[in-house]
Amino acid sequence: MTYAKKYSKLSFAVILGASALLVMLLGGSPRQAQAAEVNCPKFNVLHNDRIGKLNLPAGLYSVTVLNGDKLSCAAASKQFARFLQDWDGVLPKPWVLNVKKATFNRGKGSDAGFSVNKGGGGGGGGGNSGRSCPGYFRVLHNDSIGSFQVPKGQYRITLVGPKKIGCTKAIMRFQEFLLDYDGVLPAPWYLNKRTATFTRGQTAKVGFNINRAYGPAPNPNKNTKAVRCPGTFRVLHNDQIGKLVLPKGPYYVKAGNGLSCFSASNWFRVFLNRPDGRLPSPWKLNVGKARFQQGSGGPYFRVQKAN
Repeated sequence: MTYAKKYSKLSFAVILGASALLVMLLGGSPRQAQAAEVNCPKFNVLHNDRIGKLNLPAGLYSVTVLNGDKLSCAAASKQFARFLQDWDGVLPKPWVLNVKKATFNRGKGSDAGFSVNKGGGGGGGGGNSGRSCPGYFRVLHNDSIGSFQVPKGQYRITLVGPKKIGCTKAIMRFQEFLLDYDGVLPAPWYLNKRTATFTRGQTAKVGFNINRAYGPAPNPNKNTKAVRCPGTFRVLHNDQIGKLVLPKGPYYVKAGNGLSCFSASNWFRVFLNRPDGRLPSPWKLNVGKARFQQGSGGPYFRVQKAN
């Protein structure tokens, strides 16, 4: 072996040794990099809320990802929005909640997760303050409002400024906006894509927020009585839905628990194609009352022959 080769190998060994010593001095090994926390953009909790025993007063929250290599800020914010729908605190597996630390981990002991902290602290709160509309709104197919994607499925609608906008109006607006494929909403409405919030004006505090539906559906309240829809629905020929017989002619449709007249008429049209009475889950039919309801306590509508 030549002197040059010996010197080259010796230099390489010295460099490796120095590197190992440096890692030891820093308190780790080459394969044990310190998990890097990441401070994410603030998340706005729109109203006093809770996740199980974790109370979350309305306001801005700092979101900190525990390990940036295992979870992104976007994913953390999405999960936080999802968990805000789980009032009972039962999170989808494998997620677990540490109430004292306000930390969410993807598995017990995992560093894949995030923590939340309200600026200024303090405050009680809890509950949904009666601002979530009863039942769920179902988007029948993958849709979009401009570049804002709205995958098919069930959605929870939460009011912003509930004294100035009700569930019926919010649902009607959402249905209208789903027809705005170009994303240009009628003035003065504005869409915040990051928080999935529609407001009357960019800085207004009146509007509604949509989230994929997780957890139990909100219960109906005293402001969600059934209302008779304008006009009538015409059944074109003698028909039936299971044991519910529907002679041809005009029918009144009454919608309740936050269901819009537009949705009620659409669902009635769909159910008329189910003569066997097998309705899509979670819809159920009460034949005696001619009432179709989306699960226990959910949105419903009734039909009655117009004389």
